[in-house]
Amino acid sequence: MVDVSGLVNDVLKSLASTAFQEFRRLRSLKDDVSALKETYTQIQAVLSDAEEKRSKEKSVERWLKRLGSASLEVENILDGIIADAMVQRLHNELEGGIKYKVRTFFSSKHNPLIVRVRVANKVKTIRIKLNEIAVDSSKFNFSSNTISVGVGVGGDTTNMETSSLMPISTIYGRDEEVETVVEKICTEDIIRHDSKEVRVYAIWGMGGVGKTTLAQLVYNHDRVKIHFELQSWVYVSNDFQVNKITKGIIESIDGSECKLSGLDAIQLELQNKLKGKRFLIVLDDVWIEEKTKWDELRKALSNGAKGSIVMVTTRNETTSRMMAKVPEFQHQLGYLSEKKSWSLFKNLAFAPGSISERENISELESIGKEIVKKCEGLPLAVKTLGGLMWSKSSVSAWQSVKDNDVWKELQVNGILPALKLSYDNLLPHMKRCFAYSCLFPKGYKMRKNLLIDLWMANGFIPPRGQTDLYVIGEEIFYCLVSRSFLQEVQEDHHYNDLVCKMHDLMHDLGRYLMRRDYFFTDDLITPNDFEVLHFCSSCPRISFSVQDLKRLRSLRSLFIFLDGYKINMISQLSKLVYLRALHLDKIQVSTLPESICKLKHLRYLSICDSKIKSLPESIIYLQNLQVLLVEWCSELRKLPEGMRYMKNLRCLDNQGCYMLRFMPVGIKELRCLRRLGEFIVGEKKGSQITELGDLNLLRGRLELKWLENVGGLEEAKSANLKDKTNLLSLILCWDSSRGGEEKIDDEEVVEGLEPNSSLKELSIRGYKGRMICTSWMMKLRNLVRIEFVWCDRCESIPPLGKLPSLKVIVLYNMAIRCLDDDEFSSLQELSIRYCDQLVSLPSNLPTLKELTLDAVRGLVSLPNNLPKLTRLDIACCPQLHCLPNGLKELTSLKIMESEILQRRCEKEKGEDWHKISHVPNIDLRDPWWLNSRWSVPLNLDLDLRPEHQETLLNKQKSNKCVAWVDEIDEFKVKIIIN
Repeated sequence: MVDVSGLVNDVLKSLASTAFQEFRRLRSLKDDVSALKETYTQIQAVLSDAEEKRSKEKSVERWLKRLGSASLEVENILDGIIADAMVQRLHNELEGGIKYKVRTFFSSKHNPLIVRVRVANKVKTIRIKLNEIAVDSSKFNFSSNTISVGVGVGGDTTNMETSSLMPISTIYGRDEEVETVVEKICTEDIIRHDSKEVRVYAIWGMGGVGKTTLAQLVYNHDRVKIHFELQSWVYVSNDFQVNKITKGIIESIDGSECKLSGLDAIQLELQNKLKGKRFLIVLDDVWIEEKTKWDELRKALSNGAKGSIVMVTTRNETTSRMMAKVPEFQHQLGYLSEKKSWSLFKNLAFAPGSISERENISELESIGKEIVKKCEGLPLAVKTLGGLMWSKSSVSAWQSVKDNDVWKELQVNGILPALKLSYDNLLPHMKRCFAYSCLFPKGYKMRKNLLIDLWMANGFIPPRGQTDLYVIGEEIFYCLVSRSFLQEVQEDHHYNDLVCKMHDLMHDLGRYLMRRDYFFTDDLITPNDFEVLHFCSSCPRISFSVQDLKRLRSLRSLFIFLDGYKINMISQLSKLVYLRALHLDKIQVSTLPESICKLKHLRYLSICDSKIKSLPESIIYLQNLQVLLVEWCSELRKLPEGMRYMKNLRCLDNQGCYMLRFMPVGIKELRCLRRLGEFIVGEKKGSQITELGDLNLLRGRLELKWLENVGGLEEAKSANLKDKTNLLSLILCWDSSRGGEEKIDDEEVVEGLEPNSSLKELSIRGYKGRMICTSWMMKLRNLVRIEFVWCDRCESIPPLGKLPSLKVIVLYNMAIRCLDDDEFSSLQELSIRYCDQLVSLPSNLPTLKELTLDAVRGLVSLPNNLPKLTRLDIACCPQLHCLPNGLKELTSLKIMESEILQRRCEKEKGEDWHKISHVPNIDLRDPWWLNSRWSVPLNLDLDLRPEHQETLLNKQKSNKCVAWVDEIDEFKVKIIIN
């Protein structure tokens, strides 16, 4: 059992919950429930002492296991009671009249009297079992404490100050090594390399010594970014599959999923991307010793330009020697010196805001140096304990860490004592959240929202007054980050979320701790233990027999991590009645069975990127369901009509469900809804935009589609976007394929869709108005990114230079002639594509770093003030006659299909060569496919109704166009270059 204390706390909270009160009032239950609560209160008082003794006394370990098993049973009973009460209320709401209710009353399944009798018998049985466990506790002479364990007790919850984007902490003791590696990989002649094979640089050393950190520092070094035209990072781990790694490299380059299959096709695609380019590819955490697999992968990496490098990190010296044949390119990373270790520890433990910064610094430093010695130069151990000590205030607390028995234990199963010590100091609910996060494979990029959803589904987040559980979940997330249990936190702009990873050694710790509760397999084997709670599989032939399902009856989580698989007997999954979380992404089935309604405990259901076409109406019986994820289910045509009855739903993510034509009526009843991927405005059926009016808890990203179905200004206002203060990203979509004969009142609608001023990202797509002159756009003082896409009639937009926080502007296929000439004081990226009528850009762009111009055929000149520009991409701009002066920061220049500029930039001959001679990466070549038929993806999602798909396919563009539509594959447009 990972953490019995947290489980006992949850049971006590359930016994006291409001939802359980109506059952406590029953005479047959009242006495038993009170006795149960009293027994748990007595047990809770001695739990702290029992947890401390469990590692030393096997009998205590067995007692805790009995207590854990009984508590799980109690939790299942209590949860079932509450679920039955919600289903009963649902029956009362459903339309069916008196006959329906009479029939329900005489059904043994839903008759409330029979249900209560059954519940009373279960409670009585488990109370007797708990009494026996409580009596047995007296044998161990546990010491009692009177502290009730809650959110703020059992350890400090204070976190280091964080922001939405966690900054990379200062790296200590590796500066010289970073410069050494950079010098070697960026200096082509530092060693002779006559072989045609790609050069490999290997960083090797034991786990936790900082190999990945060193590789990251090198990868992000300014000199490296300038030297290499193309960079890619892939996490490998012990699963060295050539197909998977090759795909990973392609996806890292493209920033999108590679859907090719077959090794030959994938490797050919990679070779085309690398051809003639100097690249740096990092393969992180490689374990392979089989040369044949490496040789197979290396074939696809051999056609880059001279100086290309593959960098690998590995714990294995044999792997290092096999891949990096040249000794100078085999870099052993050693331990930190004691001095550098202390510097790292001190920076964290005594960081601003630490509890210990005001008292006994010299005494604490003396103890701290002893703690650092025990870390033996491992940066991960030093960093983890530094984060822990930051929250400890007294000398005795520091002394307790230094003298802890954990230091004396051997590193069984490769577990570092320092990491276990830091884990032991977490609060009970944080221990459970950390351990559960290890369900995901090593190297998996975990989204913050996903983790919080799963923690809530399993009841790991303790309530605190009126505070939203999601907010408490964020506090837990940031605490785990500050203690290094989660790391490599980055922004994911597409999902408006954060993603993170877990260090391999932390992952090993988590799986070691939960080895009795969790089962992981990449084979066909299933667990023999009847008390496995969480099951994860990556076996391509996953299968469950009837016997398996019986053994897995206590299961609370089922995760399948595979691409395109089928589960036999999917209808039999309903036998796993205690499931809280079911993760079946990419499953190849067209629907879920009606019997899914039996999973009354289920709170989290994910079937993303699957072949699901419809969801059964019986899903509304999942009254506990909080999270329903159907992202990228491109064949899903409708949502259940009774969805309005799913009152506990907090998240419905239907992003990328292109075949959905409308939302079910009654979405407005889902008052708990916090996240909604897309809201599709119905034309003749389904929800209207007015249903959004009271859903003011919506947060993060929201996409409104088919806005041509909105009646006008007042109807648009009824969506009440202005009061949705937690929305950060808003996408407004009209059908971009509408013809000129259709009535256009888009200007009124966009005026009515005024968002809250806290909005950070805004995208307007398919808008057919002549101008965008909303009264509200200039109020968006926090806006960071704005996009106008397929607004092909729009000639005028507001003066965006007046938005003080704006960093990114994207214009795609517009009729606009000029941009406002205000100074853009914060703009960093400007991308303009297919705006043929645009003739001028703002003259003053002092902060711009990246400029992309594609098919801006009327543009004659570029701004003169571009002092910060580092990247300039120009294509199909035939009238641009010269580059501006002052491009001192430019590191990358690409010009194609722009004859005048290409000629003026020719090396040592062109009139503009002196302006760019310092630029390390210059590409003036037209694309090799320009004069051939070649299918390429247009990197843009089009919002098209299904009935317009065929029209678009058959519509060939004019002879003057560069391309015409060839096919639509999963609703991504593909074009044929003419």
